[in-house]
Amino acid sequence: MKKSITCVQIQPVFLDPLATATKICSYIEKASKREPNLVVFPELVLSGYPNFKIATNEYRNEYIRAAISVTGPELEQIAKTAENFGVVTVLGFIELDPDFPEVIYDSSCIIDSDGELLGTHRKIAPFGVEKLIFKEGDAKDIRVFDTNVGKLGIGLCFEHLNPLYRRALTLLGEEIHCALWVTSEDTKHIVDCSSKITAIENGVFVALVSQVTFKNSGSIAVGQNFIGGSGILDPLGRFVSGPIYGREETLYVEIEPEPWQTQKLQSRGIDARDDLLSLNLATEEYRSLYTKNPKKVDIRTSYSIINN
Repeated sequence: MKKSITCVQIQPVFLDPLATATKICSYIEKASKREPNLVVFPELVLSGYPNFKIATNEYRNEYIRAAISVTGPELEQIAKTAENFGVVTVLGFIELDPDFPEVIYDSSCIIDSDGELLGTHRKIAPFGVEKLIFKEGDAKDIRVFDTNVGKLGIGLCFEHLNPLYRRALTLLGEEIHCALWVTSEDTKHIVDCSSKITAIENGVFVALVSQVTFKNSGSIAVGQNFIGGSGILDPLGRFVSGPIYGREETLYVEIEPEPWQTQKLQSRGIDARDDLLSLNLATEEYRSLYTKNPKKVDIRTSYSIINN
């Protein structure tokens, strides 16, 4: 059964989540004219990558104020648009922790074609200086999402350099991989190579989507220019659309996953040799606060039991 993938390479409205959500909705509406099944947006498209060249508390607080809740009006607006046009939508955003207002995540979400928010994937290992502002995800973020277009996995930026994470998505049944990036000139080759190896190793189509920014964006927006590089790859690691650099662009590709099923023999089929090479996957999510059992324990009784 053929499916249509759309990758949308755009610049955010920096630190303005409502304006960016409106922009995302307009691109979903434009893309709907080609009747896509899946529309994918870049990492932190809602609403911008942090500018680490501005090392002030004021900027950090301004950036945190641009974080959004998964139950907030921005994702609600995008979900309604996805439902109106019947498209599965994937995008990256600055997520605000529901319990601790000073904690944010480099996160992503999947909205099904009926407008249901299926869940989020938080970046499990923020890279380099990203650790100064983003908290890492945990075990619940290693997952695939069962959508109306198939089982989708998400990788955020340098997560793609973790072969065990890519392997986990394969074993969990990933069918289409959404690779969300911010790409500079220095990391261009890394993005290309990691996308190709993800497609080949996992035996999947890869929807690679990266932000693009422009020199007139303003110094508060970004510390470096992002060049884009979005494209769509087949399970042999070949670009069937893109990569596109230096401008806002929407890419469309029609795929047919079934003929590629034999490509998975090495990744999770008869050639995988799971009897020799296996992967341990944590299942318990991390919690900052643990509440002890309030029930009082009789120390003398416990001591007596232990010694008898």
